[in-house]
Amino acid sequence: MAELQPTFTGPIVKLMVYPPPPAKGGMSVTNEDLHCLNDGEFLNDVIIDFYLKYLVLEKLKKEDSQRSHVFSSFFYKRLNQRERRNIPDTTNLTIQKRKHNRVKTWTRHVDLFQKDFIFVPINESAHWYLAVICFPGLQGPQFVANPLYQAPESAPGPTQAAPQDGLHRISVCYGSGGGNGDDTHTFSDDQSSCQDECSEDGALAEDPVTPESSECTSKPTICKQPCILIMDSLRGPARSSVVKTLREYLEVEWEVRKGSQRSFGKDQMKGSNPRVPQQDNFSDCGVYILQYVESFFESPLASFHLPVNLAEWFLQQRMKTKREEIKELIRKIQSQQKKEAGQGSAKGSPGEQEVAGEDTEEGVEIQIQNFPVSP
Repeated sequence: MAELQPTFTGPIVKLMVYPPPPAKGGMSVTNEDLHCLNDGEFLNDVIIDFYLKYLVLEKLKKEDSQRSHVFSSFFYKRLNQRERRNIPDTTNLTIQKRKHNRVKTWTRHVDLFQKDFIFVPINESAHWYLAVICFPGLQGPQFVANPLYQAPESAPGPTQAAPQDGLHRISVCYGSGGGNGDDTHTFSDDQSSCQDECSEDGALAEDPVTPESSECTSKPTICKQPCILIMDSLRGPARSSVVKTLREYLEVEWEVRKGSQRSFGKDQMKGSNPRVPQQDNFSDCGVYILQYVESFFESPLASFHLPVNLAEWFLQQRMKTKREEIKELIRKIQSQQKKEAGQGSAKGSPGEQEVAGEDTEEGVEIQIQNFPVSP
């Protein structure tokens, strides 16, 4: 086990701004933020938001970034914060609408219902986990032909039907029908029998463990359906209250943006706790949610039949070097910005600009705002 680094003592020095000016929404990363990437340290909101922003801006394909939206790590905390008891409510709004009002400006430049995937990093009780809202614009499941389907060879005797609930290797991209993903999921053609639905009070059942039985090429169809996936590297509580809060948010957001009412209840927007790779310590939760987002596009689910099993989504060994990879990325960007600043000074252009006031409360598909919220 790597030796733990001493606690950060300062002074705090700004290392770089990402993305750099003249881009809007730049966030500062300091040496204190870099320190939390040491082994045994909890990742803070700055590192979470920086790396998610980096993924969207520089690592995702253009088509993936355009159909995705990543909220700031402060979004859910703001949405779900407790109301002050000593302030009377004079608006006569429902609690769902009062919650929505806190974040209503965050989507004024983006229509969430035009997106396929919405990522919501959440920190509660010093623990990071991830909510992924999938296909919020769909009214229900859609089934399309599997481009990799291979019909079974004819053989004497009765034809054996493909298992309905086995694990299947995935190698199809979400929308294009191509790609080379390597994740696993539980496949069920009978949507009414999914065991991961939330009950009326929001209770969320865990996904069952099922053995791998065949390749995804054995299924003639793949599925896209509205759902909320909760990815937790500690496999703790079911987070049913989170699913309920996000459903209620979507209902009000739809009403505000579309001018009509639509239900996002458990029958329309299923909830699921996929099995995902688990951390083997008490400090890597933040590192894992970053990898979940990255793997979501590196090794995408071909089908959203529920429940989902992603226990072998990526190798655990990859997590041993993730902190150092992000450190090196920050140092590389810092070095590049220093070099560019020096060239700019030599040409008589202004030096480094302070962008602390440029962050906004809006989350857009290629911009993620930063707020100083420590886990």
